[in-house]
Amino acid sequence: MPDHRYDDDEVEIDLIEVCKDLWRRKGFIFLITFLFGAVATAYAFLTPFTYRAECRVLPPQSVSVRMAGIAAQLGGLADFVGLPGMSTSGATMVEIMKGDSVVDAIIDKFHLMEELSEDIRLNARKSVLAVLEANEDTKSGIVSVAYIHKDPVEAADIANAFVDELQKKMQEIAVQKAIEQRSFFENQLIQAQQELNQAEEDMMNYQQSSGVIALEKQTETLIASIAQLRSQIATKNVEVSSLRSYARKDNPQLRLAQSQLEAMNKELRRLEEEQRRTGVLSGDLLSSIGRVPELGVEYQRYVRALRFANAKYELMLRQYENAKLSEASDLSTLSIVDKATPPDWKYKPKRGQIMMIGTMLGFFLGAGWVFITESMKKAREAQEDYD
Repeated sequence: MPDHRYDDDEVEIDLIEVCKDLWRRKGFIFLITFLFGAVATAYAFLTPFTYRAECRVLPPQSVSVRMAGIAAQLGGLADFVGLPGMSTSGATMVEIMKGDSVVDAIIDKFHLMEELSEDIRLNARKSVLAVLEANEDTKSGIVSVAYIHKDPVEAADIANAFVDELQKKMQEIAVQKAIEQRSFFENQLIQAQQELNQAEEDMMNYQQSSGVIALEKQTETLIASIAQLRSQIATKNVEVSSLRSYARKDNPQLRLAQSQLEAMNKELRRLEEEQRRTGVLSGDLLSSIGRVPELGVEYQRYVRALRFANAKYELMLRQYENAKLSEASDLSTLSIVDKATPPDWKYKPKRGQIMMIGTMLGFFLGAGWVFITESMKKAREAQEDYD
Protein backbone atom coordinates (compact mmCIF):
# COMPACT_ATOMS: atom_id res chain seq x y z
CA MET A 1 0.00 0.00 0.00
CA PRO A 2 1.47 3.37 -0.95
CA ASP A 3 1.96 5.79 1.93
CA HIS A 4 -0.12 8.89 1.19
CA ARG A 5 1.54 10.86 3.98
CA TYR A 6 4.07 13.46 3.11
CA ASP A 7 6.19 15.85 5.11
CA ASP A 8 4.68 19.30 5.73
CA ASP A 9 8.15 20.81 5.32
CA GLU A 10 7.98 19.94 1.62
CA VAL A 11 5.11 22.40 1.18
CA GLU A 12 6.71 25.82 1.23
CA ILE A 13 5.38 29.25 0.39
CA ASP A 14 7.37 30.73 -2.44
CA LEU A 15 6.87 34.51 -2.50
CA ILE A 16 7.81 34.68 -6.14
CA GLU A 17 5.19 32.09 -7.00
CA VAL A 18 2.64 33.95 -4.90
CA CYS A 19 3.37 37.19 -6.74
CA LYS A 20 3.07 35.33 -10.07
CA ASP A 21 -0.28 33.90 -9.03
CA LEU A 22 -1.52 37.33 -7.99
CA TRP A 23 -0.35 38.84 -11.24
CA ARG A 24 -1.94 36.06 -13.24
CA ARG A 25 -5.26 36.63 -11.48
CA LYS A 26 -4.92 40.42 -11.49
CA GLY A 27 -8.14 40.80 -13.44
CA PHE A 28 -10.14 39.08 -10.73
CA ILE A 29 -8.42 41.09 -8.00
CA PHE A 30 -9.05 44.33 -9.88
CA LEU A 31 -12.71 43.42 -10.35
CA ILE A 32 -13.24 42.72 -6.63
CA THR A 33 -11.34 45.89 -5.71
CA PHE A 34 -13.41 47.94 -8.15
CA LEU A 35 -16.71 46.50 -6.92
CA PHE A 36 -15.93 47.18 -3.25
CA GLY A 37 -14.62 50.65 -4.10
CA ALA A 38 -17.76 51.41 -6.10
CA VAL A 39 -20.04 50.24 -3.29
CA ALA A 40 -18.09 52.31 -0.74
CA THR A 41 -18.22 55.35 -3.01
CA ALA A 42 -21.97 54.97 -3.54
CA TYR A 43 -22.50 54.65 0.20
CA ALA A 44 -20.34 57.68 0.92
CA PHE A 45 -22.17 59.91 -1.57
CA LEU A 46 -25.69 58.61 -0.94
CA THR A 47 -25.47 58.91 2.84
CA PRO A 48 -26.63 62.42 3.85
CA PHE A 49 -24.29 64.62 5.82
CA THR A 50 -24.81 64.99 9.55
CA TYR A 51 -23.70 67.86 11.77
CA ARG A 52 -22.60 67.84 15.40
CA ALA A 53 -23.45 70.82 17.64
CA GLU A 54 -21.99 70.97 21.15
CA CYS A 55 -22.85 72.93 24.26
CA ARG A 56 -20.60 73.02 27.34
CA VAL A 57 -21.93 73.71 30.85
CA LEU A 58 -20.47 73.93 34.32
CA PRO A 59 -22.41 72.28 37.19
CA PRO A 60 -23.18 74.25 40.37
CA GLN A 61 -19.83 73.96 42.09
CA SER A 62 -20.10 76.02 45.25
CA VAL A 63 -22.55 77.19 47.85
CA SER A 64 -23.91 80.69 47.46
CA VAL A 65 -23.15 83.35 50.02
CA ARG A 66 -26.52 82.96 51.71
CA MET A 67 -26.28 79.17 51.74
CA ALA A 68 -22.81 79.40 53.22
CA GLY A 69 -24.26 81.37 56.11
CA ILE A 70 -26.99 78.78 56.53
CA ALA A 71 -24.47 75.94 56.56
CA ALA A 72 -22.41 77.79 59.17
CA GLN A 73 -25.47 78.18 61.40
CA LEU A 74 -26.47 74.52 61.10
CA GLY A 75 -22.95 73.25 61.74
CA GLY A 76 -22.82 69.46 61.51
CA LEU A 77 -26.46 69.26 60.38
CA ALA A 78 -25.58 70.84 57.01
CA ASP A 79 -23.80 67.65 55.93
CA PHE A 80 -26.79 65.35 56.11
CA VAL A 81 -29.68 67.78 55.69
CA GLY A 82 -28.55 68.22 52.05
CA LEU A 83 -29.21 71.88 51.46
CA PRO A 84 -30.06 72.78 47.83
CA GLY A 85 -27.36 74.73 46.10
CA MET A 86 -24.54 72.42 47.13
CA SER A 87 -22.22 71.10 44.42
CA THR A 88 -23.70 68.68 41.87
CA SER A 89 -21.51 66.21 40.04
CA GLY A 90 -21.37 66.16 36.25
CA ALA A 91 -22.12 62.43 36.23
CA THR A 92 -25.40 63.12 38.01
CA MET A 93 -26.28 65.78 35.46
CA VAL A 94 -25.57 63.40 32.58
CA GLU A 95 -27.84 60.71 34.05
CA ILE A 96 -30.63 63.24 34.67
CA MET A 97 -30.29 64.45 31.08
CA LYS A 98 -30.67 60.90 29.74
CA GLY A 99 -33.78 60.29 31.83
CA ASP A 100 -37.14 59.65 30.20
CA SER A 101 -38.70 62.94 31.32
CA VAL A 102 -35.98 65.08 29.70
CA VAL A 103 -35.82 62.99 26.50
CA ASP A 104 -39.61 62.99 26.17
CA ALA A 105 -39.67 66.77 26.49
CA ILE A 106 -37.15 67.04 23.63
CA ILE A 107 -39.10 64.56 21.48
CA ASP A 108 -42.35 66.48 21.93
CA LYS A 109 -40.76 69.91 21.49
CA PHE A 110 -39.09 69.07 18.15
CA HIS A 111 -41.69 66.53 16.94
CA LEU A 112 -39.05 63.85 16.64
CA MET A 113 -41.61 61.02 16.58
CA GLU A 114 -42.74 62.18 13.15
CA GLU A 115 -39.22 62.97 11.99
CA LEU A 116 -37.94 59.53 12.97
CA SER A 117 -41.10 57.83 11.65
CA GLU A 118 -41.57 56.09 14.97
CA ASP A 119 -44.90 55.09 16.48
CA ILE A 120 -43.40 53.71 19.68
CA ARG A 121 -41.97 56.24 22.09
CA LEU A 122 -39.45 53.77 23.51
CA ASN A 123 -37.85 53.36 20.09
CA ALA A 124 -37.81 57.14 19.63
CA ARG A 125 -35.98 57.53 22.97
CA LYS A 126 -33.37 55.01 21.89
CA SER A 127 -32.87 56.80 18.57
CA VAL A 128 -32.44 60.16 20.29
CA LEU A 129 -30.01 58.79 22.87
CA ALA A 130 -28.01 57.12 20.08
CA VAL A 131 -27.11 60.53 18.61
CA LEU A 132 -26.81 62.33 21.96
CA GLU A 133 -23.33 62.68 23.40
CA ALA A 134 -23.17 63.78 27.04
CA ASN A 135 -19.87 63.43 28.87
CA GLU A 136 -18.12 64.89 31.88
CA ASP A 137 -14.52 66.06 31.88
CA THR A 138 -13.22 64.56 35.12
CA LYS A 139 -10.43 67.14 35.39
CA SER A 140 -12.38 70.36 34.89
CA GLY A 141 -15.86 69.08 35.80
CA ILE A 142 -17.32 70.65 32.65
CA VAL A 143 -20.12 68.67 31.00
CA SER A 144 -20.31 68.65 27.19
CA VAL A 145 -23.67 68.05 25.52
CA ALA A 146 -23.59 67.34 21.77
CA TYR A 147 -26.33 66.34 19.34
CA ILE A 148 -25.90 64.94 15.84
CA HIS A 149 -28.48 65.83 13.19
CA LYS A 150 -28.73 66.27 9.43
CA ASP A 151 -29.74 69.92 9.94
CA PRO A 152 -27.00 72.03 11.59
CA VAL A 153 -29.47 74.58 12.96
CA GLU A 154 -31.71 71.93 14.51
CA ALA A 155 -28.65 70.14 15.91
CA ALA A 156 -27.69 73.31 17.79
CA ASP A 157 -31.28 73.94 18.91
CA ILE A 158 -31.69 70.41 20.28
CA ALA A 159 -28.33 70.53 22.09
CA ASN A 160 -29.31 73.82 23.77
CA ALA A 161 -32.78 72.44 24.50
CA PHE A 162 -31.27 69.50 26.35
CA VAL A 163 -29.42 71.95 28.61
CA ASP A 164 -32.62 73.97 29.16
CA GLU A 165 -34.61 70.87 30.08
CA LEU A 166 -31.80 69.75 32.38
CA GLN A 167 -31.94 73.13 34.11
CA LYS A 168 -35.72 72.81 34.58
CA LYS A 169 -35.42 69.28 35.92
CA MET A 170 -32.68 70.21 38.41
CA GLN A 171 -34.74 73.18 39.61
CA GLU A 172 -37.75 70.90 40.01
CA ILE A 173 -35.71 68.44 42.06
CA ALA A 174 -34.22 71.23 44.17
CA VAL A 175 -37.62 72.80 44.83
CA GLN A 176 -39.17 69.44 45.71
CA LYS A 177 -36.31 68.73 48.08
CA ALA A 178 -36.71 72.16 49.66
CA ILE A 179 -40.46 71.60 50.09
CA GLU A 180 -39.83 68.28 51.81
CA GLN A 181 -37.26 69.88 54.11
CA ARG A 182 -39.55 72.78 54.91
CA SER A 183 -42.43 70.40 55.71
CA PHE A 184 -40.17 68.28 57.91
CA PHE A 185 -38.78 71.24 59.87
CA GLU A 186 -42.25 72.75 60.15
CA ASN A 187 -43.48 69.62 61.92
CA GLN A 188 -40.37 69.58 64.08
CA LEU A 189 -40.89 73.25 64.94
CA ILE A 190 -44.49 72.62 66.00
CA GLN A 191 -43.36 69.76 68.20
CA ALA A 192 -40.54 71.86 69.68
CA GLN A 193 -42.99 74.69 70.38
CA GLN A 194 -45.29 72.33 72.24
CA GLU A 195 -42.40 70.94 74.27
CA LEU A 196 -41.23 74.46 75.13
CA ASN A 197 -44.71 75.53 76.20
CA GLN A 198 -45.00 72.44 78.38
CA ALA A 199 -41.57 73.04 79.92
CA GLU A 200 -42.45 76.67 80.68
CA GLU A 201 -45.75 75.63 82.24
CA ASP A 202 -44.08 72.93 84.34
CA MET A 203 -41.45 75.41 85.52
CA MET A 204 -44.05 77.99 86.49
CA ASN A 205 -46.14 75.45 88.36
CA TYR A 206 -43.12 74.17 90.26
CA GLN A 207 -42.03 77.68 91.24
CA GLN A 208 -45.51 78.49 92.46
CA SER A 209 -45.81 75.30 94.50
CA SER A 210 -42.29 75.21 95.98
CA GLY A 211 -41.45 78.88 96.24
CA VAL A 212 -38.07 78.28 94.63
CA ILE A 213 -37.10 81.26 92.49
CA ALA A 214 -33.40 80.83 91.52
CA LEU A 215 -30.20 78.97 92.33
CA GLU A 216 -26.71 80.26 92.90
CA LYS A 217 -24.63 81.35 89.93
CA GLN A 218 -22.41 78.26 89.90
CA THR A 219 -25.40 75.95 89.70
CA GLU A 220 -27.00 78.08 87.00
CA THR A 221 -23.82 77.80 84.94
CA LEU A 222 -23.77 74.06 85.44
CA ILE A 223 -27.38 73.74 84.35
CA ALA A 224 -26.72 75.88 81.28
CA SER A 225 -23.79 73.66 80.33
CA ILE A 226 -25.89 70.52 80.73
CA ALA A 227 -28.73 71.95 78.65
CA GLN A 228 -26.38 73.05 75.90
CA LEU A 229 -24.65 69.68 75.89
CA ARG A 230 -27.96 67.84 75.72
CA SER A 231 -28.92 69.96 72.71
CA GLN A 232 -25.63 69.10 71.00
CA ILE A 233 -26.15 65.41 71.77
CA ALA A 234 -29.63 65.52 70.23
CA THR A 235 -28.20 67.10 67.09
CA LYS A 236 -25.36 64.59 66.93
CA ASN A 237 -27.81 61.69 67.40
CA VAL A 238 -29.75 62.89 64.36
CA GLU A 239 -26.51 63.14 62.38
CA VAL A 240 -25.39 59.63 63.35
CA SER A 241 -28.82 58.18 62.50
CA SER A 242 -28.72 59.83 59.09
CA LEU A 243 -25.21 58.54 58.37
CA ARG A 244 -26.19 55.01 59.41
CA SER A 245 -28.99 55.03 56.83
CA TYR A 246 -26.56 55.01 53.92
CA ALA A 247 -22.97 54.62 55.20
CA ARG A 248 -21.16 51.42 56.08
CA LYS A 249 -19.95 50.71 59.62
CA ASP A 250 -16.35 51.42 58.66
CA ASN A 251 -17.18 54.78 57.09
CA PRO A 252 -14.71 57.36 58.47
CA GLN A 253 -17.35 60.07 58.80
CA LEU A 254 -19.70 57.72 60.67
CA ARG A 255 -16.96 56.54 63.00
CA LEU A 256 -15.95 60.14 63.73
CA ALA A 257 -19.54 61.13 64.49
CA GLN A 258 -19.97 58.13 66.79
CA SER A 259 -16.78 58.90 68.69
CA GLN A 260 -17.89 62.53 69.12
CA LEU A 261 -21.27 61.35 70.40
CA GLU A 262 -19.62 59.02 72.91
CA ALA A 263 -17.42 61.87 74.14
CA MET A 264 -20.46 64.12 74.56
CA ASN A 265 -22.37 61.46 76.51
CA LYS A 266 -19.36 60.94 78.75
CA GLU A 267 -19.11 64.66 79.42
CA LEU A 268 -22.85 64.82 80.12
CA ARG A 269 -22.57 62.04 82.70
CA ARG A 270 -19.71 63.90 84.35
CA LEU A 271 -21.71 67.15 84.56
CA GLU A 272 -24.78 65.36 85.86
CA GLU A 273 -22.66 63.73 88.57
CA GLU A 274 -21.29 67.12 89.50
CA GLN A 275 -24.82 68.46 89.54
CA ARG A 276 -25.89 65.81 92.01
CA ARG A 277 -22.96 66.66 94.28
CA THR A 278 -23.59 70.43 94.23
CA GLY A 279 -27.40 70.53 94.08
CA VAL A 280 -27.91 73.33 96.68
CA LEU A 281 -30.33 76.27 96.63
CA SER A 282 -29.43 79.77 97.80
CA GLY A 283 -31.37 82.33 99.80
CA ASP A 284 -32.43 82.87 103.41
CA LEU A 285 -35.95 81.71 102.69
CA LEU A 286 -34.99 78.08 102.17
CA SER A 287 -31.72 77.89 104.08
CA SER A 288 -33.36 76.45 107.17
CA ILE A 289 -35.56 73.94 105.43
CA GLY A 290 -34.41 70.34 105.50
CA ARG A 291 -35.61 69.69 101.96
CA VAL A 292 -33.16 72.15 100.39
CA PRO A 293 -31.07 69.51 98.55
CA GLU A 294 -34.18 67.81 97.25
CA LEU A 295 -35.73 71.07 96.10
CA GLY A 296 -32.44 72.11 94.50
CA VAL A 297 -32.23 68.97 92.41
CA GLU A 298 -35.88 69.28 91.44
CA TYR A 299 -35.40 72.90 90.48
CA GLN A 300 -32.37 72.03 88.36
CA ARG A 301 -34.36 69.35 86.58
CA TYR A 302 -37.04 71.83 85.56
CA VAL A 303 -34.46 74.44 84.53
CA ARG A 304 -32.59 71.87 82.47
CA ALA A 305 -35.78 70.74 80.70
CA LEU A 306 -36.72 74.36 79.99
CA ARG A 307 -33.29 75.24 78.58
CA PHE A 308 -33.20 72.09 76.46
CA ALA A 309 -36.67 72.78 75.05
CA ASN A 310 -35.72 76.38 74.31
CA ALA A 311 -32.47 75.37 72.56
CA LYS A 312 -34.33 72.79 70.48
CA TYR A 313 -36.98 75.31 69.53
CA GLU A 314 -34.40 77.88 68.41
CA LEU A 315 -32.56 75.28 66.34
CA MET A 316 -35.73 74.09 64.60
CA LEU A 317 -36.81 77.69 64.02
CA ARG A 318 -33.53 78.50 62.22
CA GLN A 319 -33.79 75.38 60.11
CA TYR A 320 -37.41 76.11 59.24
CA GLU A 321 -36.57 79.66 58.14
CA ASN A 322 -33.64 78.39 56.08
CA ALA A 323 -35.85 75.78 54.41
CA LYS A 324 -38.39 78.48 53.51
CA LEU A 325 -35.63 80.59 51.94
CA SER A 326 -34.34 77.59 50.01
CA GLU A 327 -37.82 76.81 48.70
CA ALA A 328 -38.25 80.35 47.42
CA SER A 329 -34.83 80.56 45.78
CA ASP A 330 -33.36 79.24 42.54
CA LEU A 331 -30.35 77.31 43.78
CA SER A 332 -29.58 75.06 40.79
CA THR A 333 -28.43 77.48 38.12
CA LEU A 334 -26.12 75.98 35.52
CA SER A 335 -23.29 78.06 34.12
CA ILE A 336 -23.18 77.81 30.33
CA VAL A 337 -19.56 77.93 29.22
CA ASP A 338 -20.23 77.62 25.46
CA LYS A 339 -23.66 77.76 23.90
CA ALA A 340 -24.26 75.44 20.94
CA THR A 341 -24.16 77.18 17.56
CA PRO A 342 -24.97 75.73 14.10
CA PRO A 343 -21.77 74.02 12.92
CA ASP A 344 -20.33 74.91 9.51
CA TRP A 345 -18.43 71.62 9.08
CA LYS A 346 -19.76 68.18 8.29
CA TYR A 347 -19.39 65.55 11.01
CA LYS A 348 -20.29 62.43 9.01
CA PRO A 349 -19.84 60.67 6.62
CA LYS A 350 -16.12 61.04 5.92
CA ARG A 351 -16.27 60.24 2.22
CA GLY A 352 -12.56 59.97 1.49
CA GLN A 353 -11.99 57.64 4.41
CA ILE A 354 -14.96 55.42 3.47
CA MET A 355 -13.81 55.16 -0.17
CA MET A 356 -10.24 54.33 0.80
CA ILE A 357 -11.30 51.69 3.36
CA GLY A 358 -13.74 50.10 0.88
CA THR A 359 -11.12 49.94 -1.89
CA MET A 360 -8.45 48.49 0.38
CA LEU A 361 -10.89 45.94 1.75
CA GLY A 362 -11.79 44.83 -1.78
CA PHE A 363 -8.11 44.50 -2.75
CA PHE A 364 -7.21 42.42 0.29
CA LEU A 365 -10.27 40.20 -0.06
CA GLY A 366 -9.51 39.57 -3.74
CA ALA A 367 -5.82 38.90 -3.10
CA GLY A 368 -6.66 36.65 -0.15
CA TRP A 369 -9.13 34.66 -2.24
CA VAL A 370 -6.55 34.18 -5.00
CA PHE A 371 -3.87 33.13 -2.49
CA ILE A 372 -6.15 30.58 -0.78
CA THR A 373 -7.49 29.04 -3.99
CA GLU A 374 -4.05 28.79 -5.59
CA SER A 375 -2.56 27.29 -2.44
CA MET A 376 -5.30 24.65 -2.29
CA LYS A 377 -4.84 23.89 -5.97
CA LYS A 378 -1.07 23.42 -5.59
CA ALA A 379 -1.57 21.26 -2.51
CA ARG A 380 -3.89 18.92 -4.46
CA GLU A 381 -1.42 18.75 -7.34
CA ALA A 382 1.43 17.96 -4.96
CA GLN A 383 -0.64 15.20 -3.38
CA GLU A 384 -1.49 13.70 -6.76
CA ASP A 385 2.18 13.77 -7.86
CA TYR A 386 3.21 12.10 -4.63
CA ASP A 387 0.63 9.36 -5.08
